[in-house]
Formats: sequence, C-alpha cells, structure tokens
Amino acid sequence: MAETCSSELLSPGVLRVALGNPEDLTPVKLRQRPPSPFLAEMLCDAPCPFDTSAIRGRQTGRGYVVEIPLTEDEEVYGFGLQLQSHAQRGKKKTIRINSDPVADTGDSHAPAPFYVSTRGYGVLVDTARYASFWIGSAKAKREPEPSGGEAGKTAGEVRSVEELYTTRSMSMTSPVTVEIRDVDGVDVYVFWGEELREAVQRYVLFSGGGCLPPRWGLGVWYRCRTDFDQGQVLRFAEQFREERIPCDVLGLEPGWQTHSYPCSFAWSERFPDPVGLMRTLAERGYRLNLWSHLFVHPSSPVYDALHPLSGDYTAFGGLVPDLSLPEAREILAEQHARDHVDPGASGYKLDECDNSDFIWRAWSFPEITQFPSGLEGERMHGLLGILYQATIESIFRSRDRRTYCSVRSSHALAAPYPFVLYSDLYGHKEFIRGLVNAGFTGHLWSPEVRHAGSPED
Repeated sequence: MAETCSSELLSPGVLRVALGNPEDLTPVKLRQRPPSPFLAEMLCDAPCPFDTSAIRGRQTGRGYVVEIPLTEDEEVYGFGLQLQSHAQRGKKKTIRINSDPVADTGDSHAPAPFYVSTRGYGVLVDTARYASFWIGSAKAKREPEPSGGEAGKTAGEVRSVEELYTTRSMSMTSPVTVEIRDVDGVDVYVFWGEELREAVQRYVLFSGGGCLPPRWGLGVWYRCRTDFDQGQVLRFAEQFREERIPCDVLGLEPGWQTHSYPCSFAWSERFPDPVGLMRTLAERGYRLNLWSHLFVHPSSPVYDALHPLSGDYTAFGGLVPDLSLPEAREILAEQHARDHVDPGASGYKLDECDNSDFIWRAWSFPEITQFPSGLEGERMHGLLGILYQATIESIFRSRDRRTYCSVRSSHALAAPYPFVLYSDLYGHKEFIRGLVNAGFTGHLWSPEVRHAGSPED
C-alpha cells in the first residue's frame, strides 16, 4: 500500500520529503560539512515544477520503493560520474560503487543518488545503499484501456523495429521509480529554481558549497615511478627546471612507504630525509603529493589503535577503518599530519577507496563486512570515499592551508571537498562523458595521461 509523504521546507527551493521510517546512517546524516549559509540567502519565488505531494513510497518484501513524478517532456541527467552515458531517461541505473564499470548500468567509482530534470529541479534520494532507479522505464500495470487509435491498430501496437525500440514509445508517462533494499523508508530532497542551473546550485550549497582550490593545484602534475628513490626524485625535479618543462606538483607513488597494499603510512628507507626532500622541492617551486590508500598494514604506527575501530573483513589483507567514527578519523588524521603534512606534504592521491570491479578479482572488502558503527560493507562502499576526503581535508583546514588532492571514489554531497576524481578507464569518450556529467553533482573530474608515442612525448 502506498504511503503519502510528509514534507518540510528547509530553505527557499529546498524541500525534504520523509517517507516511512528513514534509516540513520545516510549521506546527509553522516555528512561532515553543514549546508552553506548562502543557501538560505538564495531567494526563490518559483514553485516546485512538480507536485511533491505526488511522491509516493511503499514497503515491499525486498525493501522500500519510491515513485517520483516524471512528465513526457523531461530529460534527466546526473547520477554522479557516469562514464557510459549522458541522457538517462528510459534507462535503469543502479548506484553501485565499482572501480571499473564496463556497461551502462549505473556502476561507477563515484555514483550519486541525485539527478536533475530539464524542468528545473533536482532530486537526492538519501541513501548509501545500492539503490536502483528506473528513469521512466518501469510502467506499473493499470486498469485495461479501451482499444482505439488508428483504424486497424490496437492501443500499444507497434509495426516496425524503429517504433519498437524508440525509448520514449515504451513508457512516456512512467515516473522515476527507486528501489532501496533492506530499509523501511527514506528521505527525498528536492531542489529547484528558475532553471536547472539553480537546482544544481542549491544542491551544491546544501552539500556545503563548492571548494576553492589553490592556484598551484590547477597547474601541471607529474607522478614519479613507484620505484624512484629520493635522489631520483630530486634529479627529475631539477631536470624539469633545467629544460623549462612546466610542473607544479610532483607525486610519489606507493614506493615511498615501507609497505603498501596495505599501507604503513611510514617513510621508506628510499627516502632517508623526507623533511629535506620536501624543503628542497618547495625551494624549487614544487608541491609534493603522496599516494596512499586507507587499508592499514600491521607495521603501521596506527594499526593497534585502529584495530578495534575497523571492519571484520580486510582489504588487501589490511584493516578497513570505520571512518564514520570520529575517533577513527582523528587517529588517521593525527598520524598523517605529524608524519606528512606538517613537514611539507601538500596533498594526497587516495587510491582504491572505491570497490572491486567485479570482473577480474575481488580486492576490496566484501559487502557482508560489519563495522563498529553499525554500517555494513554495502553502505560503507558508498560512504568511504567521502569520509576519506573529509578526514584528509580536515588536516589542512585545521592548519588554515589549502590542499588539492586526487581521489578514486566519491558519492553524494562531494562538492565541498578539493578532491579531483580520476579513473583507471582511459577511453576518450569516457573522459568526455565524465567531464560533462560530473558537473551535475558537484564532482571534480580530471583525466590522466599514462601513455605516449615516444620517450620524448
């Protein structure tokens, strides 16, 4: 039986719709940054483009289903960093963290349960679970309709392959239908304005506002080979300056640590004087970026402290800290600040915080993992990228320093964090789609150049 919704206007053009009994561990309820104060200052005289009282929810044996109205003249965009498609109407999307999506299913290393409509509104379904969206593609059974239409043609009949496979002929008036497994309800947030841009603007401000990157972060970055030692890094840095090759950020790959996969977060003997390294690079006009991932090796100085604050399964054989817990974030942040940031590191490349690609092998923690906070692996995969960004960004914010970092996973409410998404997909079309789609959900996206035609290139 369908449930009607209760709603609350949070600010002009922002409405929360409560359905059933929403769960507690969600992107909105676990966010580390409050809405921007500028959100309340945005005036909105326009009414919501659709009747929000028509949003319906119902409990099923599998979980909870939400129906959100969708009219015939709307196109839909968004759902985070979608690399396989742009226009989403008529599709099914499952918001599932996946490091290497190969089909247009919704899988991504930075999906988000947020979409926008050309009618000038956006919708955030507040869940970190693997929610499935049928975007006008799931038409419920109705009472039989009388036959009619063209002479000799019954209602719904098609006569050609082209007509059969025209997306809009399949389900012109179906809603956006959302299924969230294993819950009793959900909060739905609606954002709107005079045009689509204002809906996105309100969503970004609701997320905490956009980030202000340092100017050096917008320059040229170069990553040294993972087996470079301190001397090789310094020689490479000097060569760039001698040959007048622009470079603003030098990145170190996993070899800077005593152990990686999983990580120790401790400097390797290859770098006997990391403070001197960072001082010399700074004198030559470089910022230093450090590769890392979250999974903790037994040799790490924070292993013992994080052990009781981690999940009951490992990833790469290392602990998976429960970063929804403030004490776990503080332990990791304090060590990173003392050993990396305070001596001079300017940022990080946060790798493998997404999930296995479901194709070649399962390297990440499984969905059955249980965490001390009550989260299980499925929701932690959705939240981990954002919580990891918040943990690292807090180090620099507490020191009144700007940072600009790379990250391989994100989700809803990512706009405040100065982290640029990157991918292990390197097709040109995926890059372009990622660049275009990222803007609808406040994500930052940048390609990497890994291959060249010659040593000179």
